[in-house]
Amino acid sequence: MASPLKVEQDVQGKVDSFRARIAQEAEDLVSTFFPQKLSELDTWVLELRLQDLSRIRSVPAPEPLATPDTVWGGPNRDLQPLQTHPSPKVPALPGGEGQLLRSNQHLVELIEQVKPEIELLREKCNTVRMWVQLLIPKVEDGNNFGVSIQEDTVDQLWTVESTAASYLRRFSTYYNTRATLVSKIVKYPQVEDYRRTVAEVDENEYLSVRQILLHVRNQYATLHDVILKNIEKIKTPRSTDTDNLY
Repeated sequence: MASPLKVEQDVQGKVDSFRARIAQEAEDLVSTFFPQKLSELDTWVLELRLQDLSRIRSVPAPEPLATPDTVWGGPNRDLQPLQTHPSPKVPALPGGEGQLLRSNQHLVELIEQVKPEIELLREKCNTVRMWVQLLIPKVEDGNNFGVSIQEDTVDQLWTVESTAASYLRRFSTYYNTRATLVSKIVKYPQVEDYRRTVAEVDENEYLSVRQILLHVRNQYATLHDVILKNIEKIKTPRSTDTDNLY
């Protein structure tokens, strides 16, 4: 029979200290931090009203065209907005060569506020996941219902961390998509659809950021609820022999 690994006493003491610190921090997170953050984010989400969509549009509209009163034999006011016949050159967006074409500052500020919240969720979930992971007992036959609850909790926490990471990655996708469209507006200023597309992209990003905040809020609520409901099994996954006598 193989002898158990021997760990130096001072090393074991450091490990035990780490486990105790993680356990205390994780329990404080679940009992206090999660509900506080839930309330804070709920207030923030309510402030991001859907009626604010029109405020985030930052694509400059082309200047009015100096067209004659009559074109093709009829009054200019009777023409459709999009004309198929030749028209005067449409002025390009502000920001010529060497000048900065700014991002949508409203969305930039919002994203920069949301990113720390996402990273905070990842960090706190990592702490709680480590705590539950360290509570999982050694592998034995039978009496593993509590262990399965621990493993399910670890999986749920890991899923939250992974989802949060995907939220962070998607912001760069938005900036890249918008940059491509704005470049096309500079190159083809007469095409109104590019301008409208940028406005749509900005509106969709605003809705997405609001939805991300909703998800982060809901994750705090769900994790707080699930862990508290199963706290006994999480902390004591296997019942004693005495409990099973009757």
